Amino acid sequence: MAIKKQSFMNGVLVIMFSQILIKVFGFIYRIILTNFPQFADEGNSYYGSGYQVYTLILAIATMGIPNTISKLVSEKMAIGDKRGAHRIFRTAMYLFTLIAIGFSLLLFFGSGFIATSILSNPGVKYTLMALAPAIIFVAMSAVLRGYFVGMQNMMEYSKAQILEQIVNSIFSIIFVVMLLGKTPEIMAAGSTLATTVAASTAFLYLLIYYNKNKKDIWEEVRKSEKFAVTPRGKIVKKLISYVIPISFGSVVVALSGVIDVITAMDGLQQYGYTLQQANEKFGILLGKVDILNAVPLSINVAFSVALVPFVSSAIAKGKRQEAINKINFSLKVSSIIALPCAAGLFMLAQPIFELIFPNASAGAPLLQIQCWMIIFAVLAQTLYGSLQGIGKLYVPGTCLVIGAIVKYILNVTLIPIYGEVIPALTTVIYNGIACTLAFILLFRFLKEKPDLKGIFIKPIISTICMCLSIVLMTKLNEFIGLSNAIYTILSIIVAVIVYAIVTFSIGTLSDSEIKQLPYGEKVYKIVKKFKKNMVKA
Repeated sequence: MAIKKQSFMNGVLVIMFSQILIKVFGFIYRIILTNFPQFADEGNSYYGSGYQVYTLILAIATMGIPNTISKLVSEKMAIGDKRGAHRIFRTAMYLFTLIAIGFSLLLFFGSGFIATSILSNPGVKYTLMALAPAIIFVAMSAVLRGYFVGMQNMMEYSKAQILEQIVNSIFSIIFVVMLLGKTPEIMAAGSTLATTVAASTAFLYLLIYYNKNKKDIWEEVRKSEKFAVTPRGKIVKKLISYVIPISFGSVVVALSGVIDVITAMDGLQQYGYTLQQANEKFGILLGKVDILNAVPLSINVAFSVALVPFVSSAIAKGKRQEAINKINFSLKVSSIIALPCAAGLFMLAQPIFELIFPNASAGAPLLQIQCWMIIFAVLAQTLYGSLQGIGKLYVPGTCLVIGAIVKYILNVTLIPIYGEVIPALTTVIYNGIACTLAFILLFRFLKEKPDLKGIFIKPIISTICMCLSIVLMTKLNEFIGLSNAIYTILSIIVAVIVYAIVTFSIGTLSDSEIKQLPYGEKVYKIVKKFKKNMVKA
């Protein structure tokens, strides 16, 4: 069976659905872990601190791989050179596996030095050791994922991610339960060991799928023998020349997280907290605030992942306007996702914390500060994918570096004075700077004016109406006296309904744009019927 392709929106739908499932499973196991009194915020600090370092090393070793390979493969597929596409894949597998092995050994044997000398948090050593082998499996999976996405097959990419998250969730809970009674740092290491188990499982799944299709792949390769064979040395140079600028942005994002870990743990102790107290305070950000903010990011990532090969392919075929239209549409959808999520988390922070973290509900004010980063981070995902698709590979990373420098200066200066509110605030500032710069530069490169009314003004109007509905629900609840769980769930449902009604009523999306959404034709029929009824009323 040949590797199946999906259209742009089908690809978006597949990835979006998988990301929602991934976040559901991720939520479940993080909530369960956080509500273990022995683990709680302190365990989240060890878990999150180690994971931030792991993410940085992973970004250096692997993060640019999927986008790089999907871009290069999609360009070859656009001109029919299937042999060239497969040659890029095989060369990349050899190259990046060797690089990953080196970084994995570096993290494992350097874990003690990193935890003690860099993070000022010795207990993180065990988490880093447990995570080290995962780098190898993630790198090999990244190559396979990039190959499939470049061939416009998002399904297997998404299935592998879902499988990885399910395995990670199950084994995280199992390992922590097995280690109950041990110290929080040991339980955190057990939880992160599940990441290695999950990464190896995802790789095996993708490898099995590739092997099932190997016969058809080679048959297609033979059909494109009219194209010249590119020397492996040239492919390696091209891979590196692409992966460095693409991974540059991922490295800076990961570095921003490590900046928080280093500056926060040191700054919080200067502020007057003990090491344990500092871990507890910082664990609120890493274990609760971050996972709530990650939900809209995970939904929108579908557009950024699908955009890179689509835009690259359109540009390669000379269809510039088609690429521009898709970028504008994706930015509008990103704004529609981001604004209500940020506002909703701000208004319902405390009820949400009490609902999902009943045994560790501290920290809602930190969520109310940091939730505004969602707006910038979600839009930035789409902006970075667009910039990479049009060939401006260094721009996202450069924007992020400027934001990260400001973040570092503010953290070092202000955390010892004002405490844990500063990392939350500087995360918003960092994302705001990077997003604004990327937005300005993208439209300057495109030589197009952004649709500010569609991207910002109309979604803001819908968001304000949604917020008013939450205020009314709160006032109503003062008389009714519902339980926190019922009040929170009802408020979210009402907010979503109000937001959707206003969004479609004021024409934030045109008819053609509605039809481009997942299940767009069905949505369009519902919207059209609703508008007719409104006119009659």
